[in-house]
Formats: sequence, C-alpha cells, structure tokens
Amino acid sequence: MFKTKSLLLILLAGLLSGVLYFVLGLINEPAGPIIQWDAQLGKYIELTKPSKVALNGTFEYDGINNCIVFQKVLATKFEVYVNGVLTASFGDGSGNLWPRALGVRIPGVLLHADKANKITVVLHGLVGVGLYGKPYLASYEDAIQRISLINVFRDKITLVGIGATGLIIYLLLIAYQSANGQEKKAYHYLIAASAFMILSLVQFTYRESSGAPELYLLFEEFSTTGPVFALTFLFFTVLTISTGDVSLNKKFKHILEAIPIVLISIAIFSTSVKYVHIVSTVSELYSLSLMFVILYFIFKHRIIEFYFPVIFLCLTGIQTFYALVSNQTNELTIHYGRFVFLVFTGTTIIRRFRELSISHEKLKRENLIDPLTGVYNRKVIDLIPKGGTFVLLDLDGFKALNDRYGHIYGDSVLKKFAEIVKSQVRSQDYFIRLGGDEFCLIFKSVKEDDVLKIVNRLYNDCRNLLGIGFSYGYAPFDTFDKAYEEADKKMYEQKMRKYAQNDKRIFS
Repeated sequence: MFKTKSLLLILLAGLLSGVLYFVLGLINEPAGPIIQWDAQLGKYIELTKPSKVALNGTFEYDGINNCIVFQKVLATKFEVYVNGVLTASFGDGSGNLWPRALGVRIPGVLLHADKANKITVVLHGLVGVGLYGKPYLASYEDAIQRISLINVFRDKITLVGIGATGLIIYLLLIAYQSANGQEKKAYHYLIAASAFMILSLVQFTYRESSGAPELYLLFEEFSTTGPVFALTFLFFTVLTISTGDVSLNKKFKHILEAIPIVLISIAIFSTSVKYVHIVSTVSELYSLSLMFVILYFIFKHRIIEFYFPVIFLCLTGIQTFYALVSNQTNELTIHYGRFVFLVFTGTTIIRRFRELSISHEKLKRENLIDPLTGVYNRKVIDLIPKGGTFVLLDLDGFKALNDRYGHIYGDSVLKKFAEIVKSQVRSQDYFIRLGGDEFCLIFKSVKEDDVLKIVNRLYNDCRNLLGIGFSYGYAPFDTFDKAYEEADKKMYEQKMRKYAQNDKRIFS
C-alpha cells in the first residue's frame, strides 16, 4: 500500500510538471507570421554595466496582422522601432519588464505592403537583457487574447503564489502562538522560508518602474539568493519533522545558515555587476543540490505527504536550470514549483501539527477522566475558574453495599450513578469523582437558587433507579479547599439528621 501510494504521488508530480511545461509551451507558440531576426533570440545577455542591446529583423505585412506579440522581454526599458520610427516604449530604465508579455500595435501608415518592413528592438538593462520566444504578427484582437492568456499563466499566477504564501505565513503565525517545543521550531523555520519565498517571487512580477536602479538591483539580488534562504529553512523544517532537528551537527548547521548570508552579501556589497552573475550561478547550483538533499530526506524518513510537492519542485528546478544554462527560449517553471511546494508544505505541516495537538488534547483529557465512571477526576479542579456553586455528594450506605455484594457490584452502582447525574448536567457544568463514592458537582450554568432543585431531582432519580440515595452539602465555589470544607460540614450535618431519623442504612 505504501509503495503504491508513493509511486502514484511520484507519477502525479511528473505528470503535472509535464502538463505544465506543455501548456506553457503551447500558449507561447507563435499564432501568426514570425519575424525574421538577424541575431538568434532567446539568449540571456549578461551585462557588466548598465547598457543597451539592439536586435534587428524584418517582416511582411499582409494587410491584416498589424500587432506584434512579444512573449517575454527581460529588460528595464524596451523600445520598438518600425521602419526607423519609434512605435512603442515600455519602462524607464529603473524597473523590471520581466516576465510580462507585451503587444505593440503598429500604425498602418508606417507599414509597407509591397516590401519588407524593418524592425529594431532596443533592450536596456542593468544586469542582463533578453528577448525570449519568437515574436510574431497577429491581429489586434488575437494579440490581446494571447497576451492576456500568457500573463495569466506567468504573471498573475505568481501574484496568486505570493498571496497564498502570505496566507500560509498568517496561518503559521497563529499556529506558532499555541505551539511548543518541536512544533514551534518547525513553524519558525517555515515562516522564515515563506518570507524569503515571497521576496524571491517579487522579481517575477511586472514592475514597469521601481523608481530607482538601486531598488531594481536589490530586487534582482533577492531574487537570486532568496531561494537559497528559503530552501535552507525548508531543509531545517523537514529535518525537524523527520528527526526532531537532532541529526544535524550544530557546526554544520551554522555553515548552512551562513552560505546564503555570504552569497547575498557578495551580491549586495559588490562593486561590479559581474559578481551578481557569479552569485546567481552559484545560487542556482546550490539550490538545485539542496532540493535533492531535501528529496533524499523525505524518502529516507518516508514523509509521504511531501513526495508530491518536493518532486514537483525538483522537476521544475531541473527544467529551469537547463533552460538557463543552455540559453533555451522555453518558459521557466521554477516559480510554479516554489509556491506549490511552499503551499503544500505549509498546509501539510499545519494539518500534521493540528493532528498532534488534537492527540495531545485527547491524552490530556484522558488524564483528566476517571476510567471507571467516565466523569472528570479531581485533577480537573485546578483548571476550573472561580465562580458558581460547589455541591459535594456522598452515596448513602455504599460501603455496606460494597462489602455485602462485592466490588464488581459496587463498581456497577457507581457507573449507573454517574450516568444518572450526567444526564441531568449541562456541558458547561462539571461532574467530578473525588474518590470512592464521593463526588462533587460544580455548577456554572445554573443559578444558586436552582441548584437545590436539580440536586433533589437527582436524589429522587437515584432512589428510584438505584434504590439508594446520597447526602450532600453545597457552598459557593471560590477555592476548592474552602468550598469543600463548607460543603463537607453541611453534608455531615445532613447525614446526622438522617441517622437521627433512624435511617441506619447510611452507616451500616
């Protein structure tokens, strides 16, 4: 059964990543005449200083398709010239046009129907630039539909991921407040991972202008190193769940914590952009390695609920790493893997520790329940707030009955007595066995004037159903000792009155 479920989860992760890759490729497939470029597209061009790159191409105008669809642009500013005329401009050089699809509608007066039209795109960048996919011509209506579809799958889904991650953080903070020990440590790690996951996803959202190149670079650096922080804390989360965080040497753990700090420090405080590229490459390799380490641990400790999200994350990571290294034009899928992993992991941990909390609560309740009668034992008294009416109950003649018929019969009488009383007591009130045949009631939902009516009704039920009654005393419930002393005194006086009336069964 375990192997079958594991295999199904592995296949599901592989199937979903394959379907995702196919769908993203399908929506990016040109749906019209492709522009012919002088240079090969799809390559990421690293920049060592703020600069621009121009790409030239030609296309034929058929009289219908006058809108150009750019599937993905990586630049801080993007300009489009058609037949030498500036037709469109996006960004101001300080923002991030990645990963939004862009459309440019060309005025008909600029287009030639009888000869090739020339197009030049200028990509401005601070760290790097790239024109991905195969830009093509389409009608205005078709271009709007396709651009909207691409942006839903690429841009909007990232915003959904950020929102879902934020919700996970909120739920984890709530759970963190009531957690303790190992649970609190796991929540702590996952909250940190979630925060860095959001930072790393921000760069995947469309920001035409950020206001300053320095802020853009800061986002770029967090986008590069954020996944390393996130995966490091996710690794600690998995360790905490599987081994209680005791299998990792403290010195080695400190090294793991220091690696992302060193990487981001190099990126932030470096004086040359080339170090950002070096940090980016190292971070990608390290993140991929860390993903496989996490995968190893979940398989080793058979954390089956993590199989799907971790495998899905690894597959999207491999695809993204290959696309970046080989300069492919394919869509990157790692941001899907990141937030799917985090959402699944977060909800799983919350559910896992909620089950543990329920289990702990159950054990706690069982520790407060008398095993014979099923009512509370005296341990619960310390947990009951002040207020209400305390009633002390003691069965009449129980000792004699127990001696005559045996303990088994006596136990059955106690059980029946408890059932009779429980049927008359509300959930807000407490029915407690103090020991032997001595019980008490602490009324929270009943006015003091009505307490005696309930007790007398219980007395009559016990006489009719069990053949024996009980003596009782009552007092305001302030502290247990004080209430018990006063109620015990009244109960003793009641027993004396019964004895004086020759009801000798009480003492026989």
